[in-house]
Amino acid sequence: MRKVSTEEKLLKINQAVVRLIERREATDISMYDVAKECGMATSTVYHHYPNIENLFHSLLKNVFVDFDLLLGRCINEDQVFHWTDINRMIETAYVNYYNQNPIAKKLILGRHTFAELGHADTEHDLELGHQVEMIYRQFFDIPQLPQPINIFAISLQVADKIYSLSYRKYGYITPELATEALRLSEAYLQLYIPPICQRTY
Repeated sequence: MRKVSTEEKLLKINQAVVRLIERREATDISMYDVAKECGMATSTVYHHYPNIENLFHSLLKNVFVDFDLLLGRCINEDQVFHWTDINRMIETAYVNYYNQNPIAKKLILGRHTFAELGHADTEHDLELGHQVEMIYRQFFDIPQLPQPINIFAISLQVADKIYSLSYRKYGYITPELATEALRLSEAYLQLYIPPICQRTY
């Protein structure tokens, strides 16, 4: 009988959590539930993850990788005429991702008490903010921004607050609230970025 590798076990555990999150809220999932779903002993799941929050955090890291990749794919250079076009493309891409990904929806937008997940999301937003700023500067000559504030990270977090309200009330991000998040994030960015910015090329 072939011995199951650690990688295979981790994949099986992660797939089980994904299936559970598709059916339940994160706060309703225990390590016992995960073990039962993947057909392993609970002690085996605990061997790889000390608690359910740590297990969720490992899945959230994959979401963060997806977020980074989205930034590289969502900008249509031929459609960038004003800096607000960049904001719209980024937020539209994230709304579509959230609505298609139960892990992202429930661990980032959902109501739970896992402090480690909230901290990880905030830290990643700060990293994303720097990446977003680089995209803006690739297209437009935007002014020097206040330090150490990262307005683009704050803009992402502001939009997420609206998305969270929508998810908690409707179970997904509605077009109406997606538009509201876009308006709010754009209004905030306009405090620092002038209406007319010179193109960098």
